[in-house]
Amino acid sequence: MTSTRDWFGTALVEIAREYDHVVVVNCDLAKATRTLPFKEEFPDRFFECGIAEANAIGVAAGLAQEGFRPFLASFGHFLTGKFLEIFQTVGLNDAGVVLVGTHAGLAIGRDGPTQMGLRDLALMRTLPNVRVFQPADGTETWQMMAHLATDRRPAYLRLCRQPLPEVHADGYRFRAGIPHVLRAGADVVVFAMGGTVPVAIEAADRLAAHGAAAGGSVPGGLAVGRPAARGIAPTVVNVSSLPVDRETVERIVAGHRRVLVVEDHYAVGGLADELGRIVLGLPDRPRFDVLAVPDYGQAGPPEDLYRRYRLDAEGITAHVAALLQDAPR
Repeated sequence: MTSTRDWFGTALVEIAREYDHVVVVNCDLAKATRTLPFKEEFPDRFFECGIAEANAIGVAAGLAQEGFRPFLASFGHFLTGKFLEIFQTVGLNDAGVVLVGTHAGLAIGRDGPTQMGLRDLALMRTLPNVRVFQPADGTETWQMMAHLATDRRPAYLRLCRQPLPEVHADGYRFRAGIPHVLRAGADVVVFAMGGTVPVAIEAADRLAAHGAAAGGSVPGGLAVGRPAARGIAPTVVNVSSLPVDRETVERIVAGHRRVLVVEDHYAVGGLADELGRIVLGLPDRPRFDVLAVPDYGQAGPPEDLYRRYRLDAEGITAHVAALLQDAPR
C-alpha cells in the first residue's frame, strides 16, 4: 500500500517530463509533500519560498498568469490557512494554480489539530471557480495528475499521509465531478472520499459477511432483523472531486432508504454539505446521516483517533447497521 502523497510525488515527476510548463512552488516541506524528487530532476522549475505560504500563493499565481502550471505544495492545514491570499490572488484572478494540500484528516496523529487538514474542504468549496480533487488510490492519483497538468483552471488537490490499498478495477477512468460506484448494493448508500473510501469498502465487506450469519447480527451486538438475515450489502461510492454532478448523485441515491456520508473532515462544510444540498432536495428523500469530526480533533496515534471518531471499519459497520435498524419497513 502507498499513500496518495507518495503517488503524487511519483506522478509529478512523470508529467513534468512530458509537460515543460509544469513547475513546483514549495514551502520548506519538499520531503513531507513528496516534491523533493521533482526538485532533484528539475531544479530550474522548482521555486522554494520557505515557511511563507502567503508569499508562495502570490508567486504561484504570477507563474500561472505567465502560462505555467504551478503545483504549490504544503500541508493542507497551513496552505488553506492563508485563505485570504487564495481568495484574492488565485480565486479572483482565476489563476491556474494547483494548490496541493497534504496530510489531510486525522492521520497526522500525534501532531494534533494544529497541523491536521480538517477544515480545508469547507474553505475551498466556497470559491466558485476552484475545483477540489481527492484521489482514493494510486490509479486515481495518476489520472488526476494527468488531468490537472493539462487543465488551466484553479484547483485544490487533497492528499493523504496514510498508505491506501488500490480500490479501482482495471479500466477505471477518472471523470471530474462524477462519483464512481465501487460496490453496488441496496438499502443504504455510503459516500466517501480519499482515505475513507477503502475503509468504507472494508465496512461493507464486514456487513455482508456478518449480516448473512445466523441470527442476523453484526459486530457491536446490533441486530438488524430481516435485512441482516439476507446480508447487508451497502452501495459504496467514491466521490473524488467537487463540485459533484447532481444528476449522477440522484441516480445513485434512487432506491436507497438511507444515505451515509463518511469523511475525514469537519462535520460542517465538507462532502456532507455538498451532497446534502442534493439529497435533501429530493421529493422522496432518504434519511441523511454523517460520520465526520465534530470537534477540533485530538492528538494521538492515528488508529486511536479513527476509532474515537468512528471513522474506522468497525465504527462505520456499526453505524450502517444502526441506520438500517431504524429504517421503516
